[in-house]
Amino acid sequence: MLANALALWARLALAQIRSQMQYRTSFAIQNLVMAGVTLSDLLPVWILSRFFGSLDGWSFAELALLYGMVGTSWASVEMALRGFENFSIYLVQGDLDRILLRPRSVILQVATRDFDARKLSRVAQALLVLGIACVVLGLGPRSLAWVALGVVGGMLTFAGVVMAGAAIQFWTLGQAQELQNILTYGGSAALSYPVSVYATWFRRVLTFAVPLAFVNYFPALAALGRTQSAGWPEFVPWLSPFVCAGVLVFGLAAFARGLRRYESTGS
Repeated sequence: MLANALALWARLALAQIRSQMQYRTSFAIQNLVMAGVTLSDLLPVWILSRFFGSLDGWSFAELALLYGMVGTSWASVEMALRGFENFSIYLVQGDLDRILLRPRSVILQVATRDFDARKLSRVAQALLVLGIACVVLGLGPRSLAWVALGVVGGMLTFAGVVMAGAAIQFWTLGQAQELQNILTYGGSAALSYPVSVYATWFRRVLTFAVPLAFVNYFPALAALGRTQSAGWPEFVPWLSPFVCAGVLVFGLAAFARGLRRYESTGS
């Protein structure tokens, strides 16, 4: 069942890519612009490292590692599950009624509804930065495994967040859209820096309330062998896959609960 759903998602995504590439010059320019805009997010990190040497003991290469990990995770989810970001529109306009009539998973249909192939450039740019950072830091197999774990965990976490954000729309009809953006766009921006640089209350929010620190900060500490020196027990990074999977399960459950209470637009 899962393999069939993934195969169908790939077919629908490829269909979206083919349609968006009908105007190839425009498609290429948009990808270049988007990659440039995304890369500019790394500029403040470089400026801070350039003028201060390091940020709370993190070199520019280590900061680039954090940036690449969270950038790859969020860009992948934003591309693959774009429809969940626009879910309130489907509710208000009655599109969800048509989705429910089709003999396929609602999650699958919503995920591919607004697939944006231009986000491929963001994924590629984040992966490039991540790869360069890993080479510069000379990470070994064990450290690379932690990096991969962080990237996959980030995908699970952000997928759970966008689904939970979509679920909220069943009760608010788009009035809480900004909350989802704060946790996704704002969260990915915050995780471009080590959690340790923030105020105590904000560190606690990112660690315990909305556990985004488990996306890249703790796996990066383990990859760099700095967990204990950062003041955390050695077992904390090992919690990352469980915490990230837990966020996804919560998002799926919240969305399923919202679907159960949905009563149609009446149109």
